[in-house]
Amino acid sequence: MKKFIFTMVILTFAVTVNAQWSEQVSGVTTTLYSVSAVDNNVAWICGAGGKVLRTINGGTNWNLTTSPNAALDLYNIWGIDANNALVTGSGSTAYVYKTTNGGNNWTQVFSQVGGFINAIVEVDINAYVMCGDPVGGRWSMWFTDNVGSTWDSSGIYIPQAGTETGYNNSAFFLRGNNSAYWMGTNNTRIYASFEEGVWAIQPTTGQVNSLAIVF
Repeated sequence: MKKFIFTMVILTFAVTVNAQWSEQVSGVTTTLYSVSAVDNNVAWICGAGGKVLRTINGGTNWNLTTSPNAALDLYNIWGIDANNALVTGSGSTAYVYKTTNGGNNWTQVFSQVGGFINAIVEVDINAYVMCGDPVGGRWSMWFTDNVGSTWDSSGIYIPQAGTETGYNNSAFFLRGNNSAYWMGTNNTRIYASFEEGVWAIQPTTGQVNSLAIVF
């Protein structure tokens, strides 16, 4: 019996290792900057030149959607479901676009002159937080409770230290009984919030840049 169990464990492990990664073809040659998976079948990707792609069959096929703005590089995307998504693009002005029909049409729902959006993360049903590089000495942060149709920064204030900035996809929100939000920087520090409106600085001694965060 022990030999049988051991053999089954080995076989299962071998299958798991071999099935972990597989190459998928995007169908575009431009740089892709961000990916957001909704479930095992639905995922969204965005990239340079206003490209947004969607899959509804686990990546077997990626379909290029209508571009929100073909002249703008798109750096962040959050897939809500197969039909709804939010995507951000940043140039001299930062923009957020929203689709409710699988990328056939996009609506501009936000803009900030001189800004650069780093991340959009879900914090609750219909609620999201968006963060970006500091503008005017203040970190750019907004909240929405209507799936990104409107954004508000009231009550959110984090002063910039020196010339620090953030990185694309360098924010993470942990949902649950002990919810928390983290935001990485290029200044040997991470900003963390474990209580709404209260922020703490966590030093990353020996590591200047926090490129990505996940818990």
